[in-house]
Amino acid sequence: MPATVTLSSTTLAEGVDASATRIKLTSTTGLVYGVRLYIDGELMAVQRLDVNPWVVVTRGVDLTYASPHSKDVVVYIGRADQFYTGPP
Repeated sequence: MPATVTLSSTTLAEGVDASATRIKLTSTTGLVYGVRLYIDGELMAVQRLDVNPWVVVTRGVDLTYASPHSKDVVVYIGRADQFYTGPP
């Protein structure tokens, strides 16, 4: 039987365009360097926490593409090995 993972989540406090490398979240609890953020099919790698609740990220990692995202969209938080491009 496959294992399941429960990911933490938050939401975007402001919308972002595809070139933004600094994003504003409603909560930064559980964020550390290297953690992945999953937003609408895009993975971002956390580079550093800026002035709370801003986070500096690398966009479109792990073969995903940077794209715009709307305010209040769900942001899932996890390690790189918790996200797959297909069934694990």
